[in-house]
Amino acid sequence: MPDAGPLWDIWLLAGYAPGRYAICLRAHHSTQDGMGLIGTLTALFGTASPPTTHPAPRAGAGAYLSTMRGMLTASAANNAWNDTGLPLTGHRDIDWADVPTQRLRQAAITRGGDTNDGFLAALSGALRTWAAQSWPRGADRPLPAIKMVNLRRAEEHDRPGNFFTFAPAPLPCHEPTAEGRLDHVIAATRTTKDPARHKAMRSVMDVVPARAFHALATRLTTPDRATISTSYLAIHRPLRYRQDLVTRLQPFTWLPRHQPASIVACSYNGTTSICFVTDAALPGLNELALLFQDAVSELPRSDADPHAGNRPKQARPADVARPAPDAARDTAVVIDFDFIKGVLVQQGNLPAESITRQATQEEAGIDSLAVTELSMILEERLGVVITEDELAKPTTMDELVSLVAQQAAASPDRVSPQERSPRPRKDRSHAGPEA
Repeated sequence: MPDAGPLWDIWLLAGYAPGRYAICLRAHHSTQDGMGLIGTLTALFGTASPPTTHPAPRAGAGAYLSTMRGMLTASAANNAWNDTGLPLTGHRDIDWADVPTQRLRQAAITRGGDTNDGFLAALSGALRTWAAQSWPRGADRPLPAIKMVNLRRAEEHDRPGNFFTFAPAPLPCHEPTAEGRLDHVIAATRTTKDPARHKAMRSVMDVVPARAFHALATRLTTPDRATISTSYLAIHRPLRYRQDLVTRLQPFTWLPRHQPASIVACSYNGTTSICFVTDAALPGLNELALLFQDAVSELPRSDADPHAGNRPKQARPADVARPAPDAARDTAVVIDFDFIKGVLVQQGNLPAESITRQATQEEAGIDSLAVTELSMILEERLGVVITEDELAKPTTMDELVSLVAQQAAASPDRVSPQERSPRPRKDRSHAGPEA
């Protein structure tokens, strides 16, 4: 941001294409972290219900020790980028890649991961190719990287400032196969998804003085400790300005000093847009966006999605998910296991064989995106309003089906078409992280 002036601004960009315009929102990182930015977008271009507050789980000594160990590991010397012949200059190249979100998600959920894991696995494949071609220092070895972890509590969704931490996420560029890289990433990121670990991370952030945290983060800006920073965000619900639907989100980010690359991905409307900011001193790294798209095509495919392409079609206003009319709601449907499974397989593209009555949500491949899709379909088709937080609580599929059936039976909105009168639809847009 400029040295003088406000710490955020917003620009209207028009004239580059007939009948289209874009809005560019910039904010200094001290005022908004990634989830803060999503909260701002939702406040400006959607209406979100206040997040449900749940009691924070207890964190044992192991979670705190693991948290401290992770922070120290992330800032340890790695000597991957401190080549005296090619020192990092701070001059930046920037590029983008767009890939179908389902391609990343489907590759990961069948192996117990999520969309962020698919993103990191593809990034590992792209960096493996680049290192083999242009950076012998990083060839056939894991490359040090960190991932940003959202630590905002539900009641802090609209609070300015930074409520995140970083966790080590070494990229398995030494693995020769896409399947191997994906399995390594899923195993490495599993602990950061544990609610008890989140509790420990937030507690550490609250008690560690800001100057100490800043000193630890500053260690990452020394050449021998430099690391690739990654971040993933997702907006699951449509955004709009008045009657104009937002068809695409394109993120951009900054590159701290002495860092080789900063990469941020954002999923919206079926497309994940990834911004690559790289140090211009590193030969060939400005081609990372193209290498990433090639790496996405190498990700394993599931039987549920054998023909998924690796490039999305250009989004049009009509492509944005629109609410189904009230008259289209099917009130005669029987809500049972087969119905819920059918929704998850047909609309959520989850593998049918993993969805059994006693399967846990994780075993069934149900991630935050699948939960959001199920919530939207229940509301649009049946008039049954069940929040994502409520749908995420049941442990097994049988418990999930029981919850939906009970809520449907008690839902005042689930009335016959003859009884309905025109009424405004509840807009429950909600934005949130998957990792």
